[in-house]
Parts: sequence; C-alpha cells; structure tokens
Amino acid sequence: MKINYKKLALPAAFVVLLVLTIVFHRQAFSQDKETLGTEVHVKVTDIKVGSGKLNPGGLNVTVSYQGEKYKLNGVPSGAHFAMKNSKTYGSTVSAILYNGKMYYDSTSIFLPADKIYYASLAAAFVVFVLMFGQWSGILQR
Repeated sequence: MKINYKKLALPAAFVVLLVLTIVFHRQAFSQDKETLGTEVHVKVTDIKVGSGKLNPGGLNVTVSYQGEKYKLNGVPSGAHFAMKNSKTYGSTVSAILYNGKMYYDSTSIFLPADKIYYASLAAAFVVFVLMFGQWSGILQR
C-alpha cells in the first residue's frame, strides 16, 4: 500500500497550527493587561472619523499629555460622544501610557503574544479551508 504524502500534508499542517493556536491562546489571554502601563489623564486635542478600508468609522484621536502629543490607540467608534465633549469642554479623559504609546484602555493593548495568536488562528483557518476544498474535490470525483 502506497501512502500519498501530499494528501496528508494539509491535515498535518492543520493539526500543528491548531496546537500552536491553543498554546498561544493560553499565553496571550493569561497575561494581566490591567497591570500594564500607567493610568493617566489626557486632554483630547483632535478627533477625526476614520474612513480607512480596514477600520471604517473608527476614531483617530490625538491627545496631549505633559506637553507632548500622542495618538490614542484603540478608541472604539462608540466613544465619539465622550471624546467630542472632552475636546469641546476641555475636560480630561483616562488613558493608559504603556511603552511610550497611549491606549484607550487595557484591552486595546496588543502584545506580541496576542499578534502571534491571531496570526496562528488565521493560518489554521486558511489551512482548514484548503483542506476542506481538497476533500470536496475528492468527493466530487
């Protein structure tokens, strides 16, 4: 009996990527992001509604903290009202300063483990789709 290694390559790659995804999921979501960075109060200096292809309707917010301007990362579109009022009335909003960047909240901080997890999840999905396509091609014959 001859083994066709080409037909086993995609299922083997899927299993490896699935295991990697599980390992990276545990690593990414076991990190306590609440303790990262320092909570600071910043003033909103500029608000633009994003019209980019990847994030339509997202907010591009610029804030001022201790005389320096920062881009506020991870601002959801639902925060437009709060950001607009903060700019209009000169009030401050809370943000997290981490690693030289300003973040809206702790959930918007993406660490390398998070990025690797999402990349491995996407790769596992692509391999699964290719594997399904290979199987459906075999079934149609």
